Amino acid sequence: MDEPSARPETRPWVRPVALAAAAVLVLGVIITYALSRPSSWKRSGPPATVSGWAPYWQTDSAYASFAANRAAFVDVSLFAYHATAADAVEPYDGLGADVPNQYRAAVRGAGARFTATIVDDTPSGTMAGILAHKTSRALHVQTIVSFAETGGFDGIDLDYEKFAFSDSRKTWKGTRPNWVAFVTELAHALHAKGKTLTVSAPPSGDYWVYDYEAMGKVVDAIRIMAYDYSTARAGPVAPIKWVRNVVSSAKKLVPDNKLVLGVPVYGYDWPVVLAGTCPGGDADQPKRRSVSTKSAAALAASKDVAPTWNAEAAERTFAYTDVLSGLDQAGVATSCTVAHTVWYSDAEAVHDRAWLAERQGLAGIALWSLGSEDDLVWQAIAAARADQGDWPATTQLTAG
Repeated sequence: MDEPSARPETRPWVRPVALAAAAVLVLGVIITYALSRPSSWKRSGPPATVSGWAPYWQTDSAYASFAANRAAFVDVSLFAYHATAADAVEPYDGLGADVPNQYRAAVRGAGARFTATIVDDTPSGTMAGILAHKTSRALHVQTIVSFAETGGFDGIDLDYEKFAFSDSRKTWKGTRPNWVAFVTELAHALHAKGKTLTVSAPPSGDYWVYDYEAMGKVVDAIRIMAYDYSTARAGPVAPIKWVRNVVSSAKKLVPDNKLVLGVPVYGYDWPVVLAGTCPGGDADQPKRRSVSTKSAAALAASKDVAPTWNAEAAERTFAYTDVLSGLDQAGVATSCTVAHTVWYSDAEAVHDRAWLAERQGLAGIALWSLGSEDDLVWQAIAAARADQGDWPATTQLTAG
């Protein structure tokens, strides 16, 4: 029998090559597994915080929402005040006299901050004019600080949207530096009293008059109003891709720990097709109306339709038809058929946005508005704060 030309032990390079090949194979398996398995990313620090606006027109239901979930809150803003002049900040009509005291005691008792949201309710162009002059700007700063002290608030949340939605864009170049000066002066004055300043503002890219970068240097938080994407025509309220882009833009300008993502718990019901003549006068004609997370689900049930999940927008939607009968302005019998489309944010939609805030390292989320959500929303928020990105399958959603 012929002797082998070479014995294995006489080829020292064979074993290293085999080991190297095996190592490459193992590495490939590891990489494939790592890419296919759920991310092991964990947020550094505590979970995203929760805050919310409590509107003056639904303080009872908003209070019930807070009371049932108080452990989750870091801040509750009583959305009940408006600036009507440089020297005037007043409560809206309809705010119960005992409501601020009730909220203050409960919110502070839960270890959270009790803040007041102030809305700019001056005529178009008026607030821009107030901020343009040092004297009137200083008066407005002092008015707000005095209001915060007298009202026993831990801080102020500014919701000055007239610049964006009422004033001409041509004025923004002049308003922008005056707004920064005002926010800077107000922040310093409130901080000197041990109080915080939050600004609620539309997305930075489209509404650059608010200067996110400059605000981020002086305020305690910026609440990004990442909703109302569709208003004039039927569509999603806060499509998730748009929300991601809004967050990405803000993060380039402001430290993560100062950004709070505004999350809607509402939607809109649009009349999209109308046939015939509807009863009543002009004021009675079908028009877009707001629906809450709770009322949208109830509306769908009353129309015997099942809302569907739109994965692209990460929102719930459904359609229904109404037939309206009655008398026209001349007293003649008439009727019309109205096709409606509804888009709204349900618990699953809230989860996806809360999880986005959690994953992006933002300070937290703010719900617009407390009292509009259902119980399932709070399960969704808890899951997002626990970094559960796949909460739960749509078929598992049931109201608690």
